[in-house]
Amino acid sequence: MIFFGHKDAVREATLMRNIITVGLAVFFLATAIHILAVLLVPRFASADGWSRVGSFAETGRFRAIPNDPETALLPGLDPMFEHSACMLLLDTAPGILSLTAPDRFWSLALFNNNGIAEFSLNDRTAQDGTLDMLVVNPVQSALLKESPPEDIDDLIVVETDSNKLIAVFRLYAPTAELRRTAREAIDSAVCEAGV
Repeated sequence: MIFFGHKDAVREATLMRNIITVGLAVFFLATAIHILAVLLVPRFASADGWSRVGSFAETGRFRAIPNDPETALLPGLDPMFEHSACMLLLDTAPGILSLTAPDRFWSLALFNNNGIAEFSLNDRTAQDGTLDMLVVNPVQSALLKESPPEDIDDLIVVETDSNKLIAVFRLYAPTAELRRTAREAIDSAVCEAGV
């Protein structure tokens, strides 16, 4: 009888070991699936910031980004700022950004299609509130070095590996009057690519 009880104990231990093994395998598989899903969401998301602004931004000019909380293109924009965006396509020619902004804080950033800021600056970089920038890819940069334009010393030259960028220009405008002058600065800003 002791021998028969021993077989039952061995069977129970084997069954318990199998249950624990299967449980751990299921746990690790579920963990791996969840981690993979979280890491792949940004890659497959169609409503990310780049897609939203990219469908709104135009080539050739800055376009004001609406900051209405009800219909926000980009939720969470600072209501104390006026925001605008412009698409730069560097496939055929360099991009040119030129703006004159009021004497208060402003910033300009260039974002690639992964939503990463490749370059940014603010009003402290500009001379007398004026900014003239040339955005080039590596091929255009090499050509620029061979035969630079006469006004190259007056330009900020930015080299990027991305041929498709979004320039985001924002101005501090906490009052109605400052919002009006900010919109005027946005309307007069130059954003050209492929010229």
